[in-house]
Amino acid sequence: MKFFDVGFLHPTNTKNLYRLSFLIIVLYTISLFYNLHLAPLYSEEPRRALVALEMLLNNNFVVTTILNQTFYDHPPLWNIVLAGSIKLFGYNTFALRFPSAFSLLLTGILAFYMGRKYINTKFGILSAFYYLVCADLYFYFSVTAEIDIFYSLLVTLSIFSIFHFYEQKQFYRLFGAAYFFITLAFLTKGFASFAFIIITLGSYLLYKKDLKRLFSWPHIFCALLSAAAVYFYFYIYGSYENLGRYISEMWGLTQQRTLLSDRFDGIVKHLFMFPLNFLGVIFPSTLFLLFIWKKEQIQNIKAQPYLVFLVIAFIANFLVYWVSPGARIRYTYMFFPMVVTVLSYPLFLRLKETNWKHKAYHTLFKVIMAIAALACMVIPFVGYFSILPHLKYTMPLFGLLLVLTLVFHHKTIGYTKHLFVITFIVLCRLVFDHVALPMKALTSSGAAHKSYAEDIYKIIGEDETPLYVFTQEDLRTHIQTPFKLYETASYLEMLRKSIVMNTDQCELPGYYIFNKQNLEGREPLYEFTISKVDLALVKID
Repeated sequence: MKFFDVGFLHPTNTKNLYRLSFLIIVLYTISLFYNLHLAPLYSEEPRRALVALEMLLNNNFVVTTILNQTFYDHPPLWNIVLAGSIKLFGYNTFALRFPSAFSLLLTGILAFYMGRKYINTKFGILSAFYYLVCADLYFYFSVTAEIDIFYSLLVTLSIFSIFHFYEQKQFYRLFGAAYFFITLAFLTKGFASFAFIIITLGSYLLYKKDLKRLFSWPHIFCALLSAAAVYFYFYIYGSYENLGRYISEMWGLTQQRTLLSDRFDGIVKHLFMFPLNFLGVIFPSTLFLLFIWKKEQIQNIKAQPYLVFLVIAFIANFLVYWVSPGARIRYTYMFFPMVVTVLSYPLFLRLKETNWKHKAYHTLFKVIMAIAALACMVIPFVGYFSILPHLKYTMPLFGLLLVLTLVFHHKTIGYTKHLFVITFIVLCRLVFDHVALPMKALTSSGAAHKSYAEDIYKIIGEDETPLYVFTQEDLRTHIQTPFKLYETASYLEMLRKSIVMNTDQCELPGYYIFNKQNLEGREPLYEFTISKVDLALVKID
């Protein structure tokens, strides 16, 4: 017991706890990128991939295209980031997913910095760790090439800049940083981005009884600079494409998520379920609600200006999503570091206590740790996993690591105990990377699309002869060539480093992908099926 309670890992041994925290963040970083490339592209990933790939291949970073046809969607910044990652890491799925995972890590570092500066270092570490292991972020979205974590990082930087520079009374920096990051957010996801800065500035300055600051020269100057940047972007876009349609489409995406976009019953269901879903996806921080329902704890939060700001910023902004039935949980990722930080504080102040709340929290994790360790031991004997023969050697090692983590968690106290909860969750992510991602690579429906692309590539190679997709349907609603062809097309563009082009003509020489119903006697070189639609590759000379 001496080793744990009064020695190396005692909560008062700050230096060793910092060393342990450093080892955890190293392990966490490994977990973010280990096997990141394995799972096939799915959901919205192929669309993001095609836009980024075609930016590079067309050398046009203003107008977004899919299958070489203008795609009126979000502004291009996220796709530019993906394109930059492709240039850095190559034409592969790791490059597509790296920016999202790295954005999560950067947001955690930001949460740590703010927590350390305005509370203390230990709190900054603990709250940042609990943000980094939020279930929805850590086990799902950080493994995708989706836009939301990167976008949330930009919005969080803008919101945190407001408090940080207001405390220092540096108002040009305040408005400059807030508008700079929110302008980048606009260039990522469109008009709705500016709502964050309007709502946060308005609510916080109202709380500070300093609304006149909105009419100050620093604010006016920085707002005008942001407006000028937006105008300049639209001016450049208009020199390439139909600006009116682009703005209309972008505004339509924003409007779909508002109160006007659903029926009454949908609104009622959303009002009830949305906050519950939000609390669920920030697990394990959801459990910190156990520690907050006391007047004393509320007063402790009120005593910290940083936490008060986070509460104001969260409530004011979250209300917009709460009353918008089109909103999804992934649109609220920028609120995760705020909520986790606030919920962590009452827990942090009571780490030395051993009441029923702490016992219940840690008992739950002991049970989960034991189940996870047992699962690792059992997995090699389950037939479903036999397609990964190496698991019989590696999973017992993971099981032993989880058992060791359970022992350390049981023997330590207070702050250190929570560090081993974090260690356990990180190890679970490594197990997920080691088992689930290779399984997806072999068994998911998306694996077929990669196989189709590889087979087609073997036939046509890097031949300069163009490859077309023949369809007379609009890209967003096409039936003859189903949406999931995007998955095959994204792999083809990565393999060939040339664009798969959409066309409603078949007069030019080249390779074509047809719906088999439209072959009109042409001899197929390769046949495949996507979403119950039979397709064929042919060559027209």
